[in-house]
Amino acid sequence: MKKILNMDVKPPEKKAFTIETDDDFIKLHTLTIASGKRGGGKSVAVANLIRMAKERDYFDKVFLITPTYGSNREIWNLAGIQSDDVFEPHRHVLRDIRKFIQDDKDEWDEFLSKKEKYKGYQKVVNSRNVNLDNKGLLKQLLLYEELGFFSHPPTWKYRNEVPPRLALILDDCMGTELLLPSAGLTKFVIAHRHHSEIGISVFMLVQSYCARESLTRAIREQTTNLMLFKVVQEQQLKKVYEESDLPISYKDFIKMATEVHKEPYCFLLMDFAPKDPSKRFRNCFNQYLPYKEVALT
Repeated sequence: MKKILNMDVKPPEKKAFTIETDDDFIKLHTLTIASGKRGGGKSVAVANLIRMAKERDYFDKVFLITPTYGSNREIWNLAGIQSDDVFEPHRHVLRDIRKFIQDDKDEWDEFLSKKEKYKGYQKVVNSRNVNLDNKGLLKQLLLYEELGFFSHPPTWKYRNEVPPRLALILDDCMGTELLLPSAGLTKFVIAHRHHSEIGISVFMLVQSYCARESLTRAIREQTTNLMLFKVVQEQQLKKVYEESDLPISYKDFIKMATEVHKEPYCFLLMDFAPKDPSKRFRNCFNQYLPYKEVALT
């Protein structure tokens, strides 16, 4: 077959910001949906996933949008979420979250700028030929003093010197202003990896995978991980299967989900972008499930 010259697709030099994770942890940034009936264990499971991510230094700050924080405080304490980072689901809340993301990005850029200036300061103080009669040098030293370099080097506000790693949880938001078209939920979620160039991981907890009000088709198509808790109607499982291009038969999928859901509060974790294709399905977080692969049509 003849190749057409100079028509190759070249990837961009700068890729979207990602967070390096262990082989057994989900890819970040993620759009994770936890779907299941009220009281089925969604909040506890997601809180523990956030806890595990924080223990591995994957997230610096986690925002929570929920109208039920007061009654679920102990659950979210598992994730180490600060009360200052909890918001009511009003129609402008995503605008506020965007501002937090942009502010963190601006602070990161300022920190990098200070680090470059600090290199210049070190060069000056380590020089053996410092001429204090040089007005330009004195002006530079005054700038370094204003920046605090005489007492300490610039420090980043989070633990590691990497761009801010942020996450957002949306819980119990059904029937709130956040779901109004003017709130821009779908647009925010679809673009989650690109906000202010650093992005944000999003975890959405819903009572039904088929709930169009909170889980639009556009959001479902962008989902990278699905935590599927026990459902009453098989229709939801069928919907998941039809939209997910899974490499197993429908019969095997139902069998797998049914087996997982025999235990209370257990969920089928589906990874739509696994690092290893053999690790696409899990029973909760800690057990990979084997499956018989079939060709996708």
